[in-house]
Amino acid sequence: MQAVYKLLGLGQRSRSVVSGDEGVRAKLERHQARLVIVARDAAPATRRDFLVLSARYAVPCVEFGTKGELGIAVGKSPRAVLALLEDNLARRVLDLLERSEDGSV
Repeated sequence: MQAVYKLLGLGQRSRSVVSGDEGVRAKLERHQARLVIVARDAAPATRRDFLVLSARYAVPCVEFGTKGELGIAVGKSPRAVLALLEDNLARRVLDLLERSEDGSV
């Protein structure tokens, strides 16, 4: 799923990605998040919290990658959670993730 990591890196450079617990919560509360990505190895409480918050604000939430992989993709230390702020970016990432689940990618 290198294509997803590349998109996350591009999104970070264009300021369309926010990472970290507080930043993602703030973007959700301000209705600016379009997609939330939680690392598969995030703490169970973190995964649960962001699934609930995302549902509350009607934002899709997916589990993808590890904290280390997400951090590398956005050029930072390991990150448990990311929020994508741009519609087209979120749509492209979701499309790639759905196709990979179907075995198409």
